[in-house]
Formats: sequence, structure tokens, C-alpha cells
Amino acid sequence: MNRLSLIAAVPLTLSLQLVSAPAHAADAIVVGRSLALSGPLQSYGEAKRDGGDAYIQKVNAAGGVGGRPIELVTLDDAYAPARTVENLKKMASERGPTAFLGLFGVPTIAAALPVLVELKIPAVGLTSGTDALRTPMNRYAFPVRASYADEARKLVNHVKTVNITKISVIYSENPFGQSVKESLLSALKEAGLTANAFKVDPAAKDAAAAVRQAVAGEPQAVFLTMLSQAAVPVLTELTKTSFHGAQYTFSPVDTSTVTKQLGEKARGLAITQVVPIPSGMRVRVVAEYLEALKALGRSTPSFYGLEAFIEAKVLVEGLKRAGPKPSPASLVKGLETMHDFDLGGYYVSYRPDAHIGSLFVEIDMINYAGVVSR
Repeated sequence: MNRLSLIAAVPLTLSLQLVSAPAHAADAIVVGRSLALSGPLQSYGEAKRDGGDAYIQKVNAAGGVGGRPIELVTLDDAYAPARTVENLKKMASERGPTAFLGLFGVPTIAAALPVLVELKIPAVGLTSGTDALRTPMNRYAFPVRASYADEARKLVNHVKTVNITKISVIYSENPFGQSVKESLLSALKEAGLTANAFKVDPAAKDAAAAVRQAVAGEPQAVFLTMLSQAAVPVLTELTKTSFHGAQYTFSPVDTSTVTKQLGEKARGLAITQVVPIPSGMRVRVVAEYLEALKALGRSTPSFYGLEAFIEAKVLVEGLKRAGPKPSPASLVKGLETMHDFDLGGYYVSYRPDAHIGSLFVEIDMINYAGVVSR
């Protein structure tokens, strides 16, 4: 076992067993993943791992790309930027991947972007909507999901439609919370609206104080820009007040975590999503995801799993367009020919001068049954 395998024995072994063909390892197209498979965001990383595995297993079962299987090499970064950088460089030096797949989160992606340029290896499916991914454009970064600015505009258009004008924002005092807050405040300003913003620490230990301040002005709506771990205590504190207005948050909040921990207290929470509801069948790519997930031996669909499945579809289409012997450079060129490409009712677009990805955003809500619905 080489040094890379020793460092990440569990996730690497899992990837090799599930999604590659060891007998043809010498011919495999190597794809690297650095995911949060431990630490506070482990559930996110596991969902992304399973979603990516599901599609790559399906592709390999059908003969791979150009007759070559895809080998996923997966390392755990525990959502730590320094470990993400270390993982990318380690995989590049020891395995020579054609691409990286499914990087996650504002701080880890911010650390990874210059490394992609240094290594000249593209990353497909960077799971963050931060503007830093798109401006200035990074030749080696191919986001799939819509931006936080797109999500913010969708929410602001909605609140204008229902005549909400008094708004409070509670945001996590970390790179993610601040990035989304700025996108939201910018969208509100464009619409001629304003909001009062109140911060909480990343774990929301001061949630009670922030909530008291946020509802003191009797807002019609409260927006949360934070991850699930902070959203749960903030929403809990909101239920203890006299506030009965609308509650909105953004796609990085994991609905399964919120409903599991809050139960009926989660009812009425509206959430922007950048992929369709993963349990429905109205979009073709969702049906394909559910079938592939079942074949993988997993039974619980998730928004992050579906997103990772779609990211893997984008990668494979790029590989098909990269010529008979895909390289990092030819993959970049292949991806940049995907103009308004249909992945099954979900469209992405890349050009040499604009790596847009998808513009899909919808607003879903946790209903009285505790189920996410449109």
C-alpha cells in the first residue's frame, strides 16, 4: 500500500471498491476528491461522496469513458483549508489525476483556487456559490451550482411579490455567513429594500441575544445566512419569541439535519435550493439519481447527494469531449464546449470566457409534515 493509501485508507478503499475496476487500474482515468468525511460537516461530505460514487459506478458499469474506467481517489479534509491544499497536492504528485471533483465550502475552495492554477488541474463541481469562484474567472474552476447572488435575487424577488419590506438578517461571523449576507444585502439594495443585520458566532452560542435583537424591530421576515449547525439554535430561539413572520435561508442549510433536530419547529422554513427536490420524479436527472443511488446500496437521497451526482455527470461529459486520451488541459477545453447542456432537465453552460454552470434556483419549504416541498 502506498503512502497515499495509508493516509486515507478508509475513503480510498471505499472509492476503489465501489466505483472503479481494479483489473484495469493502469488504464483508469484518475479523479481526485477532497471531502469533509470527518469533523463538523461530515454529513455534507458523506452525501457528496455517495452522490458522486453513484454516478461513477453507473458509468463504469457501462464501460467507462472511451473504454476506460474512472478511479475515484478520495481523501478526508475535515473541512480544513490547509488539509484541502495538502490533499490536492498529494493526489497530484502521487496519482496524477485528470481532474478534481466536488470541492466543498467557502474557506476550503478559497484555499484551493490558487492551487488549481499552480497544478493546472481543473476542478468540477465546486460546492459554493461565492462570487470569488466566478470573479475573476479561474480557468481551472468549473462550478455547477448557481451563485449565492442568484439565490439572493430569487428570494428578494419573492419577498417583493408578497410585500415584505421590514427585514432582519442573522448571519454567521465566518467566511460563508458573511459572503451570503453580502450577496443578500446587495440584492436587497438593487430592489430598493434594506435590512438590519445581526451576527452570531459560527456555532451560534450567542443565538439568543442575536435573535432578541433581530426581532426587536418587529420584522416581517428573518433571513439566516449560516450552515445547519448554527441555523438549528437560531431557529430554536426564534420559536421562543413572539415572532410569527417568514423565515428564509439558503441552500447550504441541510434540510434533513434541520428537520431531524427541530421537528415541528422547522415548519414553514423557506429554503432556496440549487438542485430539484431529490425525492421527486418531475425532473429526469432526479429519477436517474434515485436509480443509481439504489444500485449503490444507499437508500436516503439528499440535496447534496443529487448535487454531487450532477457534478459527476458534468465531469464525465467533459471527459467525453476531451478526446481519446483526456488530460487536464483537454478536459478544460472539453468542458468549455458545454453550452446550455441538458443533464436531464438541469442545464449547465461553460465558455472559455465564462464558467457559469447552472442558473437553477427554486424556493422550497418545510411543510407541516416535516417534508420539503415546493
